[in-house]
Amino acid sequence: MATEVKHGPDPRFDHEIRGEFSLTLAGYRTTTPGVAAGGIKDHKYDSDQDAKRRDELLAMRTIFLDWWLNEWRARGGKVVEAMGHIVGAICGTPLR
Repeated sequence: MATEVKHGPDPRFDHEIRGEFSLTLAGYRTTTPGVAAGGIKDHKYDSDQDAKRRDELLAMRTIFLDWWLNEWRARGGKVVEAMGHIVGAICGTPLR
């Protein structure tokens, strides 16, 4: 599954758009130093077929990671640090 990624309120894609799927996440500061909280507040699939939903999940992953990595770098973070955080999250390693 390839994903054409463009961010912003009115992206112009090179490919014809046929449906929309989405997720809404929220993060919260806590009173515990070094700990945040958060999760997915809402999500919507375009398809009712599991195979197509898996494709939609792959696209949402790519879209989020592209945005996140761009934001990380724009705030002075290094790509190698970012990769450590991503792999750590997947492997269950505590992140800071």
